[in-house]
Amino acid sequence: MSLTMTEISSLYRTITSTRDVIELAAELNHPERERPAVVVSTTKSGPMISPEALAQRLGTDVDVYLLGSASIAYDFQDAMPLDTSVYGGAARCYPPGNAWAKSTHKSMVRLAYTPEEGRAAIALLAGDVADMEPFTPRSATTSFSPRRQAPAETVTGTVSVILEPDGVLIKLQDGIARIDTSTLAPGISPDRLFSPEQQVTGTVRDGMLTITQGLHTPADAVDRAVVGSIHPALVLSHKNVLLFPGLKVRHATAEPAGSVIALQVELQGRADGKAWKFTTVEDPEPASITEALPFLAGGEPWIRHEATADLPLPVAAPPVPTEPPVVPAEPDEPAVVEPAGVDPFAALDSVRARLEHLTAENARLSREITDLQLDKVAQTETSPVPMPSFGGAENERLRAQVALLTRQKIDMIEDVSRANEDANSLAAENAALSQQVERLREDVRKERDRAARARQMAKDIDDVAETGPLFADPEQQFRHEIYMEWATRIPAGSKTTTPLADYGFADGFLASVEDLQGVDRSKIIAVAVEVLTGLADSMPGRDMHRLRGGVAGTSTYVEDPQLGTAWRVALQVKTASARRMHFWRGTDGRIVFATVGLHDDMGI
Repeated sequence: MSLTMTEISSLYRTITSTRDVIELAAELNHPERERPAVVVSTTKSGPMISPEALAQRLGTDVDVYLLGSASIAYDFQDAMPLDTSVYGGAARCYPPGNAWAKSTHKSMVRLAYTPEEGRAAIALLAGDVADMEPFTPRSATTSFSPRRQAPAETVTGTVSVILEPDGVLIKLQDGIARIDTSTLAPGISPDRLFSPEQQVTGTVRDGMLTITQGLHTPADAVDRAVVGSIHPALVLSHKNVLLFPGLKVRHATAEPAGSVIALQVELQGRADGKAWKFTTVEDPEPASITEALPFLAGGEPWIRHEATADLPLPVAAPPVPTEPPVVPAEPDEPAVVEPAGVDPFAALDSVRARLEHLTAENARLSREITDLQLDKVAQTETSPVPMPSFGGAENERLRAQVALLTRQKIDMIEDVSRANEDANSLAAENAALSQQVERLREDVRKERDRAARARQMAKDIDDVAETGPLFADPEQQFRHEIYMEWATRIPAGSKTTTPLADYGFADGFLASVEDLQGVDRSKIIAVAVEVLTGLADSMPGRDMHRLRGGVAGTSTYVEDPQLGTAWRVALQVKTASARRMHFWRGTDGRIVFATVGLHDDMGI
C-alpha cells in the first residue's frame, strides 16, 4: 500500500523549540513508552537522512522526529542522558522503555555525510528497529494513574507554593500538581521564574504539570536584545552570564555569582548563546535598562537590576546579650488551621507558612550545631595520656592551633571535592573527544576509499582512451562513453533512482566537441552525465542556468517551440576563457546537446 505525501509528512514531527526538545526528551526517557522512536538530526544544508523516506520505510508503528535546526541539537544533548543524543546529520533509534539509557548499544547511531549515505542509513535504521525487543509492560499494580494513551486535558491553575530549589506547587480546581523547574530552567531558582498567585496553563500527567501556553523562549529574548540596548544579566561565573533561562553567553565579569549586572549589546548573537558581544555598564540610568522578559507571560520580569545608590544603607546590628539564650518550651510557630470544615486551599497556605518557618528554624539550628562542633573539637585534648598542666596562655595557643588544623582539614576536604568534580568534567570531555576522534577516523577511511575509487575510475578511463574509438560512428562512440561514465560513477544502489534521461544531439555538437581545445573530452562526458541525471542542477561548480539571448538583465531567455528551453552549464570555473556547454531541455525532460565553446560564445 502506497502512502500519499500528506500521510508521509504526518508520520514524523519536527522539533523547533526548546520546549519541544524537553517534551521529546521526557517522552523518550519514560519507562513505559511502548513505541520505538527514531530521532533524525540536521545540518546547515538540511538533513542528510530524509525523514519522509524514513517514515515511509518504517510505517505507522514507529515515531519519527526531526530536529529542525543544528542549534536545536545542543538543547537535545543537554536534555538527554550522556552519550544518547544525536547531531550533525546522524540519526539514532530509541527502543521502547528507557533501558537503553544504561545500555547505549541498544540505541544505535547511524551517520550520514552525503545523500547516498543517508539512503544507506535508512536501511540500517530499519534493521535496528526490526531487531528491537518488544515492550514488556510492568506488572499490574494498584496505581490509579491514568493510561498514557489517554489524551492529556488542558487545565489552568495558580501558583500556590514555591519549593526551593526546583519545585512549584500549582493549585488546580480539583487538586494540586507540581512543576519541575530543573527541566525547564536548570540551576535557576523557581522564585525567579514564578510568583505567588500567578496563573499557569498546561497538561497534567502523573501529578506533574507541563506548561503549554505562555512560556517565553530564548529566541524571544534574542529578538529584544537589539544592538545598543541595555539588559540585566545574571552572573553564573566569572566567564558566563545568563540573559534568559536557556540563553547562557560568555562575558567576563568580576562580580560574584548570583549578582545581576547591566550589559549593553554590541553584537547581537544567536539563541544558542554564540556570537554575542557586550559591554558592562556601571551604574546605568534605570530608565535606560530594557526590562527583562518574564519566564511566563503575565508574570514579573525574571530578574531586575538594582542601582547601587538605591540600595538601603546597612543598619547597625543590636548588641548581642551576654546571658545565655532561654530556650522556649514550645517554638513560636504559625497556628495550624483545624482541618474540619476548612477550605483545603487555606490549609495548604498554612502548610506553606509552616514550611517557611521550619526552613528558617532549620538554618538557624544548623549554624548553631556547626559552631558547637568547632568549639568541641577545639576544646578536645589530642591525647588521653595525662599531660602536665600549662598556663592559660599556652592552653589558648594549643586550642587555636587545633582550631586552625580543623579548618585546614575542612578546606582540604572541599579541595578534594572540587578536584573530583574537575576529574569528572575532564572525563566527560575526554569521552566526547574520543567520539570525535573515532568519527574523524571514519571520515578519513571513507575519503581514502573514495580516492581509491577515483584513481581506479581514472585508470579505467585512461585504459578505454588508450584503446581508441570502439565505434566508427561518432554519435555511437559518444553515447557509449556517456553510458560507461554513468555506469562507473553512479553506485549500484542508486542507478534506479538516478537514471539517464532521454537525449540526442543537435547538428554540429559532436564537431564542436572535436574542435574544442583546453578541456579534456572526459570532462565533457562527465558533465553530460551530470546534466542527464539531474546532478548538475544542484552542483555549485556547474553554475547551471537558463541561456539568455544577449546581455543578462536586458534580454529574454532563449526558447524553441520544439526543443524547449536553452540552458548553459560550466565545464570549467575560475580559468581564462572557461569552457561552457549549451543544451536544450524539453517539457518532456528530453535533453538535446547543442554546442560546447568558450565563455563568451552565446550561440546555440
